[in-house]
Amino acid sequence: MKRLWIAGPAVLLVLSTAGFAYFGGWAVVSVSKIPDAWVVGKPLQLSWKVRQHGVSPLYGLKPTLEAQSGSRRVTGTTWAFSEDGEKGYRGTITFPEPGEWQVTVHSGFGRSRAVLIPWGVVDSVTPVRGTVEEHLAAMGMPPFGEAERGRRMFASMGCVTCHVHSAVPVTGEVNDAGPDLSNERFAPDYLARFLADPSIKPSTNGKRMPNLALREKDIGPLIAFINAERVAAKR
Repeated sequence: MKRLWIAGPAVLLVLSTAGFAYFGGWAVVSVSKIPDAWVVGKPLQLSWKVRQHGVSPLYGLKPTLEAQSGSRRVTGTTWAFSEDGEKGYRGTITFPEPGEWQVTVHSGFGRSRAVLIPWGVVDSVTPVRGTVEEHLAAMGMPPFGEAERGRRMFASMGCVTCHVHSAVPVTGEVNDAGPDLSNERFAPDYLARFLADPSIKPSTNGKRMPNLALREKDIGPLIAFINAERVAAKR
């Protein structure tokens, strides 16, 4: 089976969010627990963390939150939080009309930011038949299967900081630091272990995947997206 190797141009993976420790002046912004349904007039709450070089948490920042749809642009409210031993940032933003909206979290640390894949915002006044997924599909938005969730997470969790993928229309600060993952496939079991604990692969030339404590429910969709729901070929 093909495995992830930190060395080697074709299979270099710093997948979950980012980074080579020798770069400076940038950070990974990871937005988690994004609700599926975005509704007009209902504040959307997001949570995120900012890690310098994908490793060291940054506190005391003054992030900003904005959303854009065509020529419309709205801003949100942000604040730092600390609860149950967890620290980070949160914000809310309210969409004034339905349509496809793209949300950006500006970290307050240089140019570091998280740009989410455009999301369909539905009108709460309009009767909706079936599920939210069916309603979004009627708007031309992809369904929220595992691979689609992983595609969105590839942007929101910060993978685009170092990587590009042809299915993700978002780029990050140092995306040329890692390989293009558009056509890469990996053994799912190994990829799951690697994302959960990147230390299973020794660093190569000082380059190492940072451990961002990804949850199991985060890892599954990322694997489905990277592998395009196909099993990696055996060696």
